[in-house]
Amino acid sequence: MRRILILVFIEICCLNTISVGNLKNSNIINFEQVSYAYIRVEGKFLSKKLKVKVDLGDTEKQIEDGEKLSDILSNKKSYASILNYMSDLGYELVNTLDLTSNYNGSGGTSGIVYVMKRKD
Repeated sequence: MRRILILVFIEICCLNTISVGNLKNSNIINFEQVSYAYIRVEGKFLSKKLKVKVDLGDTEKQIEDGEKLSDILSNKKSYASILNYMSDLGYELVNTLDLTSNYNGSGGTSGIVYVMKRKD
């Protein structure tokens, strides 16, 4: 009698394992693709215009697109115009960072970094 109960218990455990494995394989999860942009904005010396460097990634296309965006966004006078332009391209702001410098006891913010993302 004990042998039969043990065999039934083992069979139930094996069937549960097989059925759970089939459920995991049948449910395919689709992940959203997200691309990020690292935008460094600094002021030009003795000018109100901004110098912008956009980093989209390491592939050739990402580097080329980043350089094009850098050329388009450079020489703007407003930080908000940079955010608005990137927002029009589908990016949303994730984080901002301050670029600070210190020289002989005096310093301050030398620029801002925007981290933005876009769902592809």
